[in-house]
Amino acid sequence: MLGPETRNEINNVLFADNFFMTEEAIKKIERLGRITRVDCKTEDDMVEKVQSIRPKVIVSEYFRITERIMDVSQNLKGIGVWGVGYDHIDIEAASERGIYVANTRGSNAESVAEHVFALILNLSRKLCPTDAFIRNGGWVSREETGLPHELVAQDLLGKTIGIIGLGAIGSCVARISKGFGMRIIAYDPYLSEKKAKQKGAELVPLEKLLRESDFTTIHVVLNNQTRGLIGAKELKIMKPTAYLINTSRGQVISEEDLIKALHSKWIAGAGLDVFTDEPTDSKNPILEFDNVLVTPHCAGNSEDALNSTSLIISQEVERIMLKKIPRNLVNRLQLEKRGYLV
Repeated sequence: MLGPETRNEINNVLFADNFFMTEEAIKKIERLGRITRVDCKTEDDMVEKVQSIRPKVIVSEYFRITERIMDVSQNLKGIGVWGVGYDHIDIEAASERGIYVANTRGSNAESVAEHVFALILNLSRKLCPTDAFIRNGGWVSREETGLPHELVAQDLLGKTIGIIGLGAIGSCVARISKGFGMRIIAYDPYLSEKKAKQKGAELVPLEKLLRESDFTTIHVVLNNQTRGLIGAKELKIMKPTAYLINTSRGQVISEEDLIKALHSKWIAGAGLDVFTDEPTDSKNPILEFDNVLVTPHCAGNSEDALNSTSLIISQEVERIMLKKIPRNLVNRLQLEKRGYLV
């Protein structure tokens, strides 16, 4: 049983990472409690901080919130995920304790979707190697034949884009794809054909998607079902002219198998914003390929998306502190199953 506490102690909020927050979002939380930002490197460090602060809410972007961390703060009512992916939160442990877990679903959907097309356009138009071609003195003739064949671009009109996961981000990708005149197919076992059609996509099995797509883009959360979803078997199904785009989580793709696929020319190339280990090592073999375009897990980091994410997480923290159910509750079914929600 906790002893007498002041109003601020009851409403302590712990920020587990150095994520971006607007002044407006900070003030919204501080009207109800006190924020403590920590920069822990280990679980032991975080346990010590949580024991001292006894937060009602923990907000984390990447720091792993474990069962052990939850157990040292009997005051803990909610965990806010700064962003969309929540694979770093022990959802089962939180649900068993009646702890809300809420993310900022949709806050960066437009940003990620536009980043996907930045990767697709860069790869399809061969922009990076063409830029290098000029800078290295290769452009010596204005004739069409003066451009090496490997730098000839391909149009998106009429091409097939396969979207794995037709949620908030995948739906935005579908909308943009329609503007380019692309055929849109999708794989999403949690979506009905009617819903997919409303989003402008034809729902197909994963194998058909991989076999027919010119561009395959992944938009799923990381869990036991999606970890290693794309491996050697799936990569061999793809067209040798196809590109693989991943802005979700690195572990969804077997990086080892992707390297093998690129070496063996099973696919034409890849656009990657995420990696198995982050930050990825500069000696990662994936970085040796000219037909792979990489970015540092920044697809959702537009100014608009950062502002939106910080505002939404502040609203969710506010709801938890006011004993309301978060709007972006990701463990609703688990809480209902255990009788915490009716």
